[in-house]
Amino acid sequence: MHKSVKEQFNLENKTIIITGGAGFLGYYFAEAIAEMNANTIILDKNPKTIAKTKNKLFNNGYNVDSHEINITEFNSVKKVVENIIDNYKQIDVLINAAQYSDEKSNKKFEDYELKYWQNSLDVNLTGLFLTTQAVGKQMKVQKKGGVIVNVASDVGIISPDHRIYQPDKRFDYEGVPFNTPIDYSVSKAGVLAFTRFLATYWAKDSIRVNSISPAGVYNNQDSKFVEQLSYRIPLNRMADPNELKGPLVYLCSEASSYMTGANLVVDGGRTIW
Repeated sequence: MHKSVKEQFNLENKTIIITGGAGFLGYYFAEAIAEMNANTIILDKNPKTIAKTKNKLFNNGYNVDSHEINITEFNSVKKVVENIIDNYKQIDVLINAAQYSDEKSNKKFEDYELKYWQNSLDVNLTGLFLTTQAVGKQMKVQKKGGVIVNVASDVGIISPDHRIYQPDKRFDYEGVPFNTPIDYSVSKAGVLAFTRFLATYWAKDSIRVNSISPAGVYNNQDSKFVEQLSYRIPLNRMADPNELKGPLVYLCSEASSYMTGANLVVDGGRTIW
């Protein structure tokens, strides 16, 4: 254990892979890891999105590696993990950031389609299972420990506040044509249970498993929606995605060496109300 705080946060030359690394939050996670001079590897399903993300990171001064992957398919995951091992010899950190949500849906639960429920479970839980299983096996073989960070959500802890999507004449608010679907909340609650299970299971192997639960991250949402959500957050605003970088690096690094099975909530205080 390093005594220097600076050394505790050091990720230089660590091999860190990020599923969903070409997604909205995945980009910021990849940038954070690259800023720390780690071997940054983004995994995603869409080659065009991967290329766009890599180009954006390159223009900001960061070189990252990438692999196309379908995390819901065993053979795809196995092949990618084997390729990473061939190139980098070991994996130090896995960040499970890939996720699916039918966020454009505004259907009521009574009319919600099974295919969207199944898609969420396939990506948010089965994909999580397959990727973590493959990487965890490698970490055990390495016998050097490892770190796994699962991206959960505030709505895995609390229910979404359905009122923020619905019209409210008191605030001259017409509502928005989307909501947080039930499968997203349920799957993110599953991520928390998954984290706790593996934290105890792999503790003897010095593999730490934690989760991070962001809430209310700003991404050019409707201004009235932002107003409604911010009103329900003690800090009275949504998060800037850059505000997740520090907490993520903390969980990936030796600075959190005495943490496992924990859920780091980054929500502006929303879940305490």
